[in-house]
Amino acid sequence: MAKIKLVRFEIAAILEESRRLIDFLRLCGTTELSSVPEADGLLSYQTDSLCESFERKSEMIEKCVAALEKYCEIKKPFLSSFSDCTEIELQDYRSVCDGADELMLVCDKINNLCEKISFENGEIIRQQTLIDYYKPWEKLDIPMSCVRTQNSSVFIGYFKEELSKDEIIARLASSAPEIDGVAVEVISSDKSQTCVCVFCFHEDKAAIEAALRENGFIKPDNPAKTLPSAAIGKCEKAIAECKDDIGKYSLDIASFASFYNKIRLLSEYYSNQAEKYRAVSRAATSERAIYLEGYVPERDSEQLKFEIERRFTAQMDVYEPDYEKDDVPVLLENKPFASGVESISNMYSPPSNNDVDPNPVMSFFYYALFGLMLSDAGYGLLMVIAALVAKFKLKFSGERAKTVSFIFWCGISTMFWGALFGGWFGDLIPTICTHFLGMEKGPDLAIWFTPVENSMKLLMFSFAFGLAHLYAGLAIRFYMLARGKQWFAAFCDVVPVMIFVAGFAAFGSSLLVQVSPAVKSVGTKLLLVGAILIVLTSGRSSKNILGKLGGGLYGLYNTATGYLGDILSYSRLLALGLVTGVIANVVNMLAAMFSNVLLFVLVFLAGHTVNIAVNLIGTYVHTSRLQYVEFFSKFYEGGGRIFTPFKLNLKHFKIKEDIIND
Repeated sequence: MAKIKLVRFEIAAILEESRRLIDFLRLCGTTELSSVPEADGLLSYQTDSLCESFERKSEMIEKCVAALEKYCEIKKPFLSSFSDCTEIELQDYRSVCDGADELMLVCDKINNLCEKISFENGEIIRQQTLIDYYKPWEKLDIPMSCVRTQNSSVFIGYFKEELSKDEIIARLASSAPEIDGVAVEVISSDKSQTCVCVFCFHEDKAAIEAALRENGFIKPDNPAKTLPSAAIGKCEKAIAECKDDIGKYSLDIASFASFYNKIRLLSEYYSNQAEKYRAVSRAATSERAIYLEGYVPERDSEQLKFEIERRFTAQMDVYEPDYEKDDVPVLLENKPFASGVESISNMYSPPSNNDVDPNPVMSFFYYALFGLMLSDAGYGLLMVIAALVAKFKLKFSGERAKTVSFIFWCGISTMFWGALFGGWFGDLIPTICTHFLGMEKGPDLAIWFTPVENSMKLLMFSFAFGLAHLYAGLAIRFYMLARGKQWFAAFCDVVPVMIFVAGFAAFGSSLLVQVSPAVKSVGTKLLLVGAILIVLTSGRSSKNILGKLGGGLYGLYNTATGYLGDILSYSRLLALGLVTGVIANVVNMLAAMFSNVLLFVLVFLAGHTVNIAVNLIGTYVHTSRLQYVEFFSKFYEGGGRIFTPFKLNLKHFKIKEDIIND
């Protein structure tokens, strides 16, 4: 469907032009390079160490970017953190590449300043730790390192508990009752420790020291040789000097603000250099030539061949790939409606070369099922507004643009089903009418019906929509088999199942709701015909009659149980749709309990924010599951590999020029 045909190419060029050739291919961004097979006389590049060097430089430059963003007044738009790449001229990129060495010198200066700031911050932490250490001793009027005076011995330390002066004296008296001349001064005390200074006569030193140790006395590990208050003052002065130095270094970094965009682009340059040389390692060289192989979209191959042979001393050959032997990648190209769900199918598994692109068909059902499950027009409106803001204000491209498209169409679908079911932030409008406008009953906004009041009707519709979803998968399988000229297999694998499931659906619906006898009769006949056809065709690969019969009966059992489970899976459309609506109504009811308008608004915003957040996740997961289990199982093989072009991967910048025509 929307798969772009790829062709294989081989390029041979003189070795002197290899660098220019590789740069040209990268700027074109239309080729994927493959490893050239080993052959006599050919050598491959060993680029691992070079790539690691480029990556280290990129990481180092990213630190410079972070420093500039921290210390410079770089003006950014409010939505810049969500915005896509900034457009630049090709010449701007080339000037940064040519001036990489000079810019690296600037980065070295910035990094040196950052290291100095880091050192000063570490010194501040160290000095603050000392202050915290000396703070309990601040009132001590002698140096902490003092151990004796002319007439007495001094013990300065702490107990790991809160004690009073009397308690300490009592403990010392108990441990050393023979000593009378002891003086205790409590410097500070809290629940974790008690800092004390103990004096005794020189002759009593040993006994008092033993008594203190017995009671858990601990001497400071790093006592100040000056007064603690002086030590604290010295630390505070050191902190002030560190802060002054940090301020000076910060201003020095800010002086490089004009280099911000160039340095940011330089980081991406080195990151791309690493990717470039990884790609180069796939090439092979001889003494005088370089050889490249890979894949290119067929639509671009002729123009690329012309440009390469015009610009370089080279020859490019293009030919059909061998899908049996070669690992041919897959390139998808869809309109915005279908491209939004490419991430869903790729998350499961990219399509193989034998598959059709499932996204054009899946997109319709995905959006429809998503809207059915969320089914609140107010929530859908918020999604549409968010997508439009992202589209026109942020101007996303690439994968981000696909995500925006995905959100937009999910929002449109949610608005559609919400309007049909009358859900605008639950029953917000009827609630306002009855509680604030004095009306006896609010208006019924449902264009079709209200799910809470007609749950069986929604259940039957969910089963019918699910049946259409399954039929779409079977139709794609029929197409794939018919495309390969397997007409008999297409009929046997699809048509009997369609007939059987149609009869099963018609007959089963008669057990749940009232249907006309004609519908029940037709359903019974279709069920019987489908069952017979399945028994006759499912075992056709067996060689004997018993094997065919056994295979047919087993096929009938698998079809009946499998499709019964598949159809019942669509009851989640009813469950999630009701959950969203009921919770929204409960939020409105709780908000309306407050007669104050401000409280109503606050409860409304909080409740609906939680509701939409939780149900968006649940809807996304269950809608994806219906594609993976019920839809893809009917036709999808997967296991493919996405085409990864060799190109400049700039995160924050986008080159304007069309390189191939430059």
